[in-house]
Amino acid sequence: MVARMRWSFRVARLFGIDVRVHVAFALAVLSFALNVAAPPDLAFGALVIGALLAALTFHELSHCLVARGLGLDVTEILLVPTGAVARSASEPKKARQEVLLALSGPLMNLGIAFLVWFVLDHYRVPIAEGRFRLGAAPSALGVLQIVFWCNAVFAAFDMLPALPMAGGRAFRALLGISLGRSRATQIAAAVGQVVAIVLLSVAFKKDWGPLALVAVFMFVGAAQERAAVRASELLSELRAGEVCDPNAVVFAPHEQVGHVLDTLVRSPQAYFAVFYGKELVGTIGREQVLTAAPRVGLEAPLSALMRREFFAVDAGTPLDEVRRRLLEIAGRPVVVRSVAGYAGVLGFEDLQRIIVVAERLAQAGIRRPQAVPDPALH
Repeated sequence: MVARMRWSFRVARLFGIDVRVHVAFALAVLSFALNVAAPPDLAFGALVIGALLAALTFHELSHCLVARGLGLDVTEILLVPTGAVARSASEPKKARQEVLLALSGPLMNLGIAFLVWFVLDHYRVPIAEGRFRLGAAPSALGVLQIVFWCNAVFAAFDMLPALPMAGGRAFRALLGISLGRSRATQIAAAVGQVVAIVLLSVAFKKDWGPLALVAVFMFVGAAQERAAVRASELLSELRAGEVCDPNAVVFAPHEQVGHVLDTLVRSPQAYFAVFYGKELVGTIGREQVLTAAPRVGLEAPLSALMRREFFAVDAGTPLDEVRRRLLEIAGRPVVVRSVAGYAGVLGFEDLQRIIVVAERLAQAGIRRPQAVPDPALH
């Protein structure tokens, strides 16, 4: 699954997919509830929040169904102030697929809004009529009005041609056909940040906290989209075998946890290979050792902690492909193999370090010297 976003927690599991809530989303809901659900109007606030959550649920389930239809593995649904995000370990490879996946959610909300409008029109109820008055018991048609507006507004907002909204993803996919994904992302992200600034100014003018949270999250989300594409570009220029340290520390299964901890103090490595003689028998990660050490004790053998199952990639694999592989295997490390045998172990932490170095070199206009092709990397 995709690396979990910080400050989020799981609230449910639907169809094998974790549903997680970001703290900022919870704060936005709380702020909204305090604004619209004053003591005489608690029922109204509860209904609006319920309708919003239902709209988000149908929105993301639509994304998930389309993603699975395209052969993508959806790992979790994350509720954030800008809506909800179906996070996948892989991305659509064609512009048509990305457009279809992006627009499936808001189109579902538009479909629901249209069906509700049809019912309201049948009963000759104007959609703008305030049937649900403060302190009054909600009527069925009043609830439908709330459902209509929640779905209509959410669909319209999500269709904005600005990252990280669904409309922005579709906009990027279409631009990318002629401009390339990198340039298309820069444009869509810039539009997203401009929209976020406008929303933030409106929020301050109207003194509405929920909209300010949405604007901030939108601004940050656009920046993250830009950074993710840039990182993919940098990683695509490097091969797995090029970045493995030939002098990396390795362990044996019988070594004690205490000795491993001593090594962690001295070594910056995030992941280590475990060898029994000349045979690779597993891997171990820094966090794995630090988490388990208090439970197993310092004298426990490393074999009690190591992962015996490991995933391998060829030394000639581009690092952006390695990153996709790491996403697919829930962030566990991959073993890099060359014709000569074991080359190293790579994880997310290693890729982050490599991205930082590559970006600093690119900003300084320094190009890495092209190494002489090594047959062991292929």
